Amino acid sequence: MATFTASNPHLAAASSPANPLAVRLLPLFLTPLALLIHGYHPFAGDAGIYGAGIRHILHPALYPRNAVFVTAFARRSIFPWLLAALVRVTRLPLPWILLATHLLSLWLFLFAAARLAERLFSSRAARIFATVLAAACCALPVAGTALALMDPYVTARSFSTPLSLLAVSATLDRRWLRVLLLVALTIAIHPLMGAYTLAFVLLLALVAFDRPRTALLLCAAAFLLAGTAFTLAHGAPVDPACRQAVSLAPRSFLFLARWRWYEVLGLLLPLALFALSLRRLGSRTPTGALCLASLLLGSTALLIAACFVPTSGPFLLVPFQVLRSFHLIYGVGIVLCGGFLATWVFPICPRFADEGKAESLPPLRSYWLPAAVVVLLFAGMFQVERLEWPGGRRLELPGVAPANPYTQAFLWIRAHTPPGAVFAFNPRLVYRPGEDEQGFRALSERDQLADDKDAGVAAVVPALAPRWAAQRNAELSVDRMSDAERLANLPPLGATWLLLPPGASTSLPCPYRNAAVQVCRLSR
Repeated sequence: MATFTASNPHLAAASSPANPLAVRLLPLFLTPLALLIHGYHPFAGDAGIYGAGIRHILHPALYPRNAVFVTAFARRSIFPWLLAALVRVTRLPLPWILLATHLLSLWLFLFAAARLAERLFSSRAARIFATVLAAACCALPVAGTALALMDPYVTARSFSTPLSLLAVSATLDRRWLRVLLLVALTIAIHPLMGAYTLAFVLLLALVAFDRPRTALLLCAAAFLLAGTAFTLAHGAPVDPACRQAVSLAPRSFLFLARWRWYEVLGLLLPLALFALSLRRLGSRTPTGALCLASLLLGSTALLIAACFVPTSGPFLLVPFQVLRSFHLIYGVGIVLCGGFLATWVFPICPRFADEGKAESLPPLRSYWLPAAVVVLLFAGMFQVERLEWPGGRRLELPGVAPANPYTQAFLWIRAHTPPGAVFAFNPRLVYRPGEDEQGFRALSERDQLADDKDAGVAAVVPALAPRWAAQRNAELSVDRMSDAERLANLPPLGATWLLLPPGASTSLPCPYRNAAVQVCRLSR
C-alpha cells in the first residue's frame, strides 16, 4: 500500500494533527455570514419541487391532478421524508424547518471543507483560508450544469454535497467503514450525486493504493459502457414529447453542445489546474491524489458528454447528467485552491521546524492581501445575489411579508381558493424576470398544469413526458386566448383557475390582482 508523503512542508499528510479549537469553530462563525451574503429563498428553484414533495407527504390530498410531478423526486430520496418527519415530530411549520435545515447544511458544508483542508494542509493559515474561500464561493456556479456549489435554499443536494466532501476526507484517512456509511447516506439522500461520490472515492482509493492504471482502466470501462449503451439505443425512435422536454431553452445544461464558451471553459480550466498541480505534487501526496482523481472523473464525464449525449438523440444518458459530477470536483477544487493560494501565493504561511511543533503566527501585515481577496469575493457574491434574485428580499425568512408580487399572489391563492383548485398559466411564467423561479405548488399548496419547470422532471423521468407535453402545449398561449378558447381548452385538462398577466383581456371573474398577475376563476 502506498504511503502519502508531503513534498511541501505546508501540505499535510493524512495523519495531520488536529486543528485548534478556534479553527474548528470557524464554520460556525461563517455560517450566518454565508447566509447573509448568498441569500435565502426557501421555495425557489429546485426547492419548489422538494417543498411541494414534502407538503404532499404531509397532506396526500394536495395536488390531485399532477402529484406525479411532485413525487418523482420524493420517491428516489429519503430527504423529503426526513423533513416531513421533522415537521410531524416538532410540530413546527415547514418554513421554520426549512430555515433550520438550511443553516445546518451550510454549517455542515463549511465543516466538511474545513475537515478536508485539515487533511491536506499543515499550515493553520492555509486551512483557515480554504474554509473562508468555501464560504465565499457557496453560490459559485458549477460551469454550465445549472448547479451552484450550495444553493440559497435547502434540497437533497444541500446535504449530499457536504457528505460527499466528508467521504473524500474519510478516504484520505483510509477509514473505510466511515467511507461506506457516508457514501451510502449520500446515495440515500441524492442517488445521482451519491453515485458520482462513489465513483470519485473509488478512483481516489485506487490512487491512494498506488493503482493509477487501474483507476484509468475503470474510467475507460465507464466510457466504453456509455458508448455501448449509446450505440444500442441509437436506432430506437425518440418520443417527440421527450425531445421537446429536453430541448427547451432552460434545459440547455443537459447538452454540452448547447453550452456557451465560458461555460465550457468552466470545465476545461479546472481540469487544466488539476493537471498542473498534479505535475508539481505527484500522486503520492493527498493533494496530488485528489488532483488525479478529479482529473480522471472530470475527463471521463467530459468525454462521455461530448461523444454520447448529442442534441439529436438518443437521450438514454440524459437522465444521468454526467457533467454534474463536476459538482463534487468543484467542491474539492475550492478547498485545494484556498490552501494553495495561502501556501504558494500569499506569504502568510511560516514553515515548520517539524510537524509536531506549534505554528508561529505571521505578522498582521502579512494578511492584507488574502484579506482583500476574501472581502472582494464576499462583496462580489453579495452583488451577484442581487442580480440573480431581483424580485424579492435577500432573506425570505418565515413570518416576514414577501416583497415578490408573484409570491404575494401565490400566498393569496393558498388562503382564498379551494384546496382542490388546479391552475393554468403560461408555462414559461416560472422563468420570467422577477418571478425568481418561485415554486407555485410549494407556496400556494395548489395544483397546476405542467409548466417549463416540470420539463426538468420529464427529462429525468421520460415516462412523464407525454403527460407534460399535452398540458404544457395546451396552455402555452393562454395569455392571448379568448375566454371562449380558455373555457374550451383548459377545463378538460383539469384546470379550474387561471393566472394571467394584469394586462390580459378577460371577462372572467378575477378576485385578485397585483402588479404581476391576476387570479381568475375559469368559469362564467
